[in-house]
Amino acid sequence: MTLNVLQKQLDASTTCPLCHAAMFWTEAEQYDQEINYFECSHCQHQIFPEQQRTCHCEKCLAQRKKLMAESRLQEQRKLRQKDQHEYELSQLSFMQKLFLLALLDDLVQEHTTHHEFIDWDQIKYYPITPNYLFQNSIIKYLVKEQVLICKDFAAQAQQYYLNIRLDGYSEPSLFSITHQLRLWFYENLSMGVPFKNAEEVKDALYTVLYQEIIQFMQFYCRSWGIQIAGNKTFRAFCYQLMDGLAIGQIYYLIQTALEYLYQKNALQARNENFINTNLLKKTLHQYRERSLTEKWETSTLPRPPQMPLSKMSQILFYRFLGYDERIFFQPVWRSWKKIEARLSFHSNKRCIHCGSEELSVDYDASDYVTLFCRNCKHQDHYFTR
Repeated sequence: MTLNVLQKQLDASTTCPLCHAAMFWTEAEQYDQEINYFECSHCQHQIFPEQQRTCHCEKCLAQRKKLMAESRLQEQRKLRQKDQHEYELSQLSFMQKLFLLALLDDLVQEHTTHHEFIDWDQIKYYPITPNYLFQNSIIKYLVKEQVLICKDFAAQAQQYYLNIRLDGYSEPSLFSITHQLRLWFYENLSMGVPFKNAEEVKDALYTVLYQEIIQFMQFYCRSWGIQIAGNKTFRAFCYQLMDGLAIGQIYYLIQTALEYLYQKNALQARNENFINTNLLKKTLHQYRERSLTEKWETSTLPRPPQMPLSKMSQILFYRFLGYDERIFFQPVWRSWKKIEARLSFHSNKRCIHCGSEELSVDYDASDYVTLFCRNCKHQDHYFTR
């Protein structure tokens, strides 16, 4: 319905809440009914006393359309939730649990306030994993598998709830989930294990160390303004190198190869079709073949102290596996040989009296452990080697 405007008077003391321009005090009528309201001199936003009418300026129309779209998405989400699977925290893979702890550990503390959702826009550039592309791929996978559920209903929502049950309870708090993850990863396996078998941990160890290699490549090329990343063939090649060389030795080979390629102007600014990755892989392959043929001794390069160590790496190497910088100075198979026996034992342990998995560690030495069954109170002694 159109209004018959009788008079407009500029009121400089009243400003528009949207654009802060001065507003007109407008006197109008409709069907002999007197109507007074403010109207913005710039964007035509209208304010009616006691909200008796609705504004039809461009911004208000756009806001109402957005709310309607979000309401439709909310209804669709409610329909999908009827068939939505809810995960037990224990059902997640070791890598997913490790990522969630790396994500939540600094975010959720008992003595500080925090949201009950994950605001990804606020933390996505934090060094949660060794490199951003790997970090982003894990988030996308968790969203696709509905482990993470969008909080808002807009198409570009970056706030997520965890679709997880804990000890049979739906929608546990983020603190409860974080606390359980800390018990699994920080208590030396005395409060349960976050893995199904030792091979799952081995796969995660190789994956995180490989991502450390990618981080080193990107860190080294960044000062030159050159892009580089990993791909499937480069990953398979790095796994072969990791079977015979320490990560520090691989760092040395990569540094030498990148310096050589940069001096030859062979590297491109953009890594289109993985041109830089493939050049590096070819050069590293030649170096490795020649070193084996001529029996070179490959030097070891320390991890650059200015390169940030991700939260995931800290938790896995230093807290969960109990290693230190040695993880970068010896081949993975040698590190794994010292780790495997204990992890294999803990992934298969049962109470010999009642068969329960509810066991606490009373005493833990390098080669034997004493377990206490929380179910039947029986105590067992085992050798882990």
